[in-house]
Amino acid sequence: MADDYRNIAAERESECGERAVFFDSRLRFFSKTNWITVLVPSLLGVVAGSALFATTSSIWMGIGILVAALLTAVHKGLDCDAHQDECRRLVQAYRGLEVRYRTLHQIETPNIVDELLALDRDLAELRENQKATVDPQWLER
Repeated sequence: MADDYRNIAAERESECGERAVFFDSRLRFFSKTNWITVLVPSLLGVVAGSALFATTSSIWMGIGILVAALLTAVHKGLDCDAHQDECRRLVQAYRGLEVRYRTLHQIETPNIVDELLALDRDLAELRENQKATVDPQWLER
């Protein structure tokens, strides 16, 4: 009977690991897009601001300002910073649960049922409170 509970803990460990990998990959992707939506507009703003001291105006400066404004609007409109913070939180939480489930199925404990139920409550609470979503098709791959 204890082996059944260990198998459940092993399955939950795997599930938490997959979810942590998913949110970590999202986080890596969004950290790269930050270079485009945060750094590029800042640089374009500096370049456009330097045009104030130039004797000639250029259409390229206007285009640069427009692109900077659009990239900033996309970043703010999608609330990228909050999403990345949530992904960081979820990666840490799922990694923590993964370790706790691994410990549960690798080390023999007399009250495995109670510990498994407590971990499942934590996992359910995490799922209920997470703001970032998981694409189920990604987890099937």
